[in-house]
Amino acid sequence: MLQFIKVKSGIIDSFLPIRCFLPLWLCLLISPAFGQLSFTTIANTKDMGKTDYVQIQYKIENAKQIDDLQAPDFPNFTIVEGPNQSTGMSIVNGAMSQSKSVNYVLQPKHPGRFTIAGATATIDGKEMHSNPVVINVRNVSTYGNSQPLNNFSPLPDPGWPAAEPEVDVEELIRPGENVADKIRKNFFIKVELSKKDCYVGEPIVVTYKLYSRLHSDSRVTKNPSLNGFSVYDMMDPRDDRSSVEKVNGKNFRVHIIRKAQLIALQAGDIALDPVETDNTIYFVKVNKGQSSGPAQGLGGLLDRFFDEGPQGTAFSQHLSLDSKPVIVHVKPLPETNKPADFTGAVGRFSIQASVNSKEIDTGDAAVLTVKLQGTGNLPMINAPAVQWPPQMESYDVNSKEDINKADAPLGGSKTYNYSFSCTKSGKYVLPPVKLSYFDPNAKVYKTVQTDPVHIQINHASKPKAVPATVAPAKLIAGGWLKNMLWIIGGILIGGMGIYFLMQKKHPQRPAVVAVTAEPDPAEPIIEPAPVIDPLKESKELIGSGDFGKFYASVNRAIWKAVSDKLQLPGSELNKFNISARLRSRGWRDEEILQLKNLLNECEMKLYTPAYSSADVEKTLGEAERVMGRLTVDG
Repeated sequence: MLQFIKVKSGIIDSFLPIRCFLPLWLCLLISPAFGQLSFTTIANTKDMGKTDYVQIQYKIENAKQIDDLQAPDFPNFTIVEGPNQSTGMSIVNGAMSQSKSVNYVLQPKHPGRFTIAGATATIDGKEMHSNPVVINVRNVSTYGNSQPLNNFSPLPDPGWPAAEPEVDVEELIRPGENVADKIRKNFFIKVELSKKDCYVGEPIVVTYKLYSRLHSDSRVTKNPSLNGFSVYDMMDPRDDRSSVEKVNGKNFRVHIIRKAQLIALQAGDIALDPVETDNTIYFVKVNKGQSSGPAQGLGGLLDRFFDEGPQGTAFSQHLSLDSKPVIVHVKPLPETNKPADFTGAVGRFSIQASVNSKEIDTGDAAVLTVKLQGTGNLPMINAPAVQWPPQMESYDVNSKEDINKADAPLGGSKTYNYSFSCTKSGKYVLPPVKLSYFDPNAKVYKTVQTDPVHIQINHASKPKAVPATVAPAKLIAGGWLKNMLWIIGGILIGGMGIYFLMQKKHPQRPAVVAVTAEPDPAEPIIEPAPVIDPLKESKELIGSGDFGKFYASVNRAIWKAVSDKLQLPGSELNKFNISARLRSRGWRDEEILQLKNLLNECEMKLYTPAYSSADVEKTLGEAERVMGRLTVDG
């Protein structure tokens, strides 16, 4: 799937069907004849207190063409709101007239009698001025009669969004203008980084933005894969909301293509992949000497409604555009004063601990909860180590995240639940649980710890039923174990006695017994190391139905396996380099293509989420084949 962006400006999208406006035209055609041209300044009050507001409106009515309406300065007033513009149109018997107004809400700076100058505008080809108005500001907080026109509040309703600045669309190509230059100045992509230098594990924010002052249809043909980082998107890539930003004094319509937090996995200079877009840009070529007179009839009326400027020939220009390369310098964490128990936490954190019950019986299952709070690489922090007393055993740890990925840096909490039991009664104290982390702002290592946790363990009056989640051997109390052993021993001895008696009564023929070699007790038995499945997390995510995280997990696992096999630094870990290295190790082209296709599939699913069980199972099968090839020699 491709991501589409429609770049537009103003209130009316140039792609709306014209037929939507036919009812409006029917209403306009039956309007009464328009009156004389007027250009006036209107104040909703001329007598006010020093804390009141006054609304000033510069209004043009019954004009055929309006150009360059300029408001004056207000040296004795503070602009609270404005300029807010509104336009209108009237058509009677094929003749069109326009209206336009500019509104300000002002507050006086001090008492006095002030003259607010009129505005200037070019109307029907002539420069005109509106009338000045005189405002009397009294030396009282409020005079009580500063009501706005038509009982409208001079201040905006806080529940309404603020009006966006206008963006002047550069769609006209006049004689002597160059299309390529107009595109270069008014259509481009920028990559913004919150920091270009960071530490391993420190979150930074990258934002890919499309800036435009042109009419265009754009689609994203390649999203950046951002290899070398753990990536957490801060917004839905399908969100096509836009904003207005000023660049070199001009307003641009801005669309965010992608915004994400990056956590570097290793040190080095890492290049951020570019984003690539395919664009169709629309222009109107104004031919020298061509008449700009409108066509007649309904078509001419529609043309005048949608295009008040010069007439010309419409054409489009195709453009492939990508972002410029950006390098992130990732610094290694310092070795000086690094705590022995440091496991990679980077940010600022606090830690708390509690138990679900401070008084339990021997053999009962209990839960120790450790909660981390703060900002940083929370998703990547493993469960802190707990120093259990010898009589206590922990047999299961699970975690839960409550992280707002829209915050920068990542903020929230991560909770770890440790299930445990105790075999001996008494009063116990769990030592403080510690977390050592690196603070990138202070550039030092810090350690936080919980308070000690006090627990009373009571002797169970009778053996406890073994919980389903607990290994039975870990809940057997010492006394009960001894009784059971005596019982089992008695049964075995009695059984052997019966067996020998039966043998005396019914002697058997000698049997041929296969003799197996017993292992030499002097030789130690070496058990093979357990094989860790690199796709274990991915398979668990399938079981939980979290397909989005499944693709991210497969992507991380494959890149890690490639990095381990080729021993490449992060700055060189890209598809081109790994293809060359694997080919030199004897990989066939079809095997390399299978690896690339798998990585591309995972990256595409991260940005265009459309999941199905069949696709997930297919991806897992391909990942197992690729992982099997990566883990063998060669």
